[in-house]
Order: sequence, then C-alpha cells, then structure tokens
Amino acid sequence: MKMFPHLVLAMLLFFLVSCSGKLVASENDVSDSQVTFKGSANYYYDFDDILVPRDMELQPRSSFVVETPGVKAGVLVFKGRVDPVSLTSFFTNNMLKDGWQMSSSFRYQRAIMVFTKPDRDCIINIQDGRITTTMEIWIAPKGNVAAGPVRHERTLTQ
Repeated sequence: MKMFPHLVLAMLLFFLVSCSGKLVASENDVSDSQVTFKGSANYYYDFDDILVPRDMELQPRSSFVVETPGVKAGVLVFKGRVDPVSLTSFFTNNMLKDGWQMSSSFRYQRAIMVFTKPDRDCIINIQDGRITTTMEIWIAPKGNVAAGPVRHERTLTQ
C-alpha cells in the first residue's frame, strides 16, 4: 500500500512532462499566420495594425482570414492565462497608438471593445474562463458609406 502513492506521483510527473513538450510545440506552430515583430515583445499577426500580447496564443483552427487584392478581413482567436482587465487595458492603449478610434465598449461578464478606422472596423471580444482567457479579434471592411442606405421600392400592380 505504501508503494501506491509513489506510483501515482511518478505517473503524474510523467504525464506533466509529456504534456509540457506538446505545449511548447504548439506555441511555435504558427506556420499559417503572418507574425511580425516591431520592436517589442508583442506580436502583429495577420494585421499590421493590431498588436497582440505575447502571452496570448493564436488558435489557428478557430481563426480565419480572407484576403483579396482590396480587402483583408477575418477573425483571429487567442487563448492565454492573462487577466482580462489587463488585456482590456492593453488594447485600449495600443489600438489608439496604431491609429484606431474606440467607438464603444462593454464590460463586466465579458469585455467587448469596438474600434474603427475610415476603411475598417475591429471588434475585440475578451471572455474570462476558469483557467484561460479567450479573445476574439474580428476585422471587417466598411461598406460604401458614401452611397447611403440601400432602398428597395415595390411597385404595386392591379
């Protein structure tokens, strides 16, 4: 019976060591994403004007980016062990430095921040989980604002 706790402890240590190698491999597996370093320890992923803290790990299976000659849009999903309040402060400060204007924000159970530029909108959704914080960055082009709203007229025939 005295051998049982030692066996369980040895198995637990083996499990933790084997999982830690997988975690390191997944952090470096960002082959599909375009990562840019601009003089800080944080990263610009597929969008060169949205800085992401280095503690947040890209989730490529949950993310997608659409790129055409005139438009680049999509959603980037990240997870990390980061305090949601400090993450919100990070984006409030750094999005302004990259030329974004905050148009609205919501907070408490989750934080949602809406930033705008003349040609695009960015929505950042931060949700605190039990172990990790999940963050979604949605980037969408603006429609042709100068054209005004689309009007559909119906003609009634008798």
